[in-house]
Amino acid sequence: MLIALALIAAVEFTLLAQQLESLEISKMRDYGAKGYVSDEVWYVDSARNILEKVFGLLPRFEGSPRATIVYPNASMMDRAVEEAPRYGVKVLFYKLPSGRYFFEKIPAIYVEARSIEDIERFAHATNATDIVFGWVLGDAENIDTYLNTEHPPMAKYLIALVMATLGDRPLYWRIPSICAGVALVVLTFLLIYEATRSELLALLTSVLLLVDPMVRNLASIAMLDIFVATFSVLAVYLALRRRIVAAVLAVCMGATFKFSALFAAIPVAALFLHQLVSQGVRRVSDVFEKLIAFVLFVASTFLTIQVAVSIPLINYLGFGTWFEQSITGAVSWHLSTKCVGPGCPPASTPLDWFFNLNTFPLYVGELNLAASGLEPVYALAFVLMLISIPSMALDKPRSRILWYALLGIFLGYVAIWFAGSRTQYSFYAVQLAPFIHGFVVVRGYELLRRSVLWRTLVEWYRLFAMCWETLLKFFE
Repeated sequence: MLIALALIAAVEFTLLAQQLESLEISKMRDYGAKGYVSDEVWYVDSARNILEKVFGLLPRFEGSPRATIVYPNASMMDRAVEEAPRYGVKVLFYKLPSGRYFFEKIPAIYVEARSIEDIERFAHATNATDIVFGWVLGDAENIDTYLNTEHPPMAKYLIALVMATLGDRPLYWRIPSICAGVALVVLTFLLIYEATRSELLALLTSVLLLVDPMVRNLASIAMLDIFVATFSVLAVYLALRRRIVAAVLAVCMGATFKFSALFAAIPVAALFLHQLVSQGVRRVSDVFEKLIAFVLFVASTFLTIQVAVSIPLINYLGFGTWFEQSITGAVSWHLSTKCVGPGCPPASTPLDWFFNLNTFPLYVGELNLAASGLEPVYALAFVLMLISIPSMALDKPRSRILWYALLGIFLGYVAIWFAGSRTQYSFYAVQLAPFIHGFVVVRGYELLRRSVLWRTLVEWYRLFAMCWETLLKFFE
């Protein structure tokens, strides 16, 4: 069953990745498309820059070498185009049929030649400022030197590895995301089975995950959040099996892709606390001491792993610059309000994600892809998450593990929203997706028993009655 799920997921994600590549390539010559989908432009270009500038390697070429050559200004670029034939260089992209430049935000051309040396000789002779070999660069200021240091480097390493071994083209960039998406489906099955011992509930959750456009879209393009989702599920699965140290390692490995993976430490901490209480640790001082030790372990592991995976960047930038850009600067960047106003993508609050409000557009055109969840499952998950609060404490249902994860990660995003991160985007919700589907399936199955549903309503009635009696005491 797991093999079948993995194969279906791999085919589904690969077909969409390939379709997006074909659509973009068909629009390059006439419309200036570059092959990138949504925020891929930042991660793929920085991966290519890391490969070439940090590791000193080039992408594998399929045919003749190609490169984007950047110039100080447009006039020097225009003169270089005239000189290209003398050096055996063919200019592939310079101006579009409309007359506008192929690159509008940087003065650059995209060329092809028989050898790397021919391109380098031509660039040097025409006073170019930079050469970036491989697929055409995205169109953004300083994109030829951009390293995306506001996010950890692991995803860029994986994309760079694919570029160096397979080649530099859109379908290949997306292979790491496809693998992460397949792993997400499989791990979600294992998590639900571990929580419920029901293959049927695990299979139903995985199927919902497969048809969720949020998961399908983000597992088919080269962005970061699908990795965060995969490591979050892995962490909760390990914590559920009482392997807390391994769970923390999974959280911190997820944070080498994006810091938001650290939110998975919240449900891991909840499961750790559950483990302590079940072992008889109940004194406030003892529980507090253990939780402080847990937090310190997470923090030290996070910093150690961040430094370890960033050694190539540290060697390139220097430790001080790296720490300022990748740790303190990154934290400040994440807690700031970023792009706002006309021309910026729609920002959303964590609450919006459950109701598909202010969704982030991933691809506009023939497919019209957006980072939107499967309706109405996301909305149902939010309602169930709230109305099940008393049951989680009194009944201790099997769905409580998924409630820990869903509520914990959601509160993590709410916390940084209040801390200043007001420009969050709906694709962040893919980290919640496996727990949304898992919670709806498992809690929904529990509520099919009328006695459980009735007890849930009674518990809410008692809670409100207790609050009302307490309030009245102020006026006696």
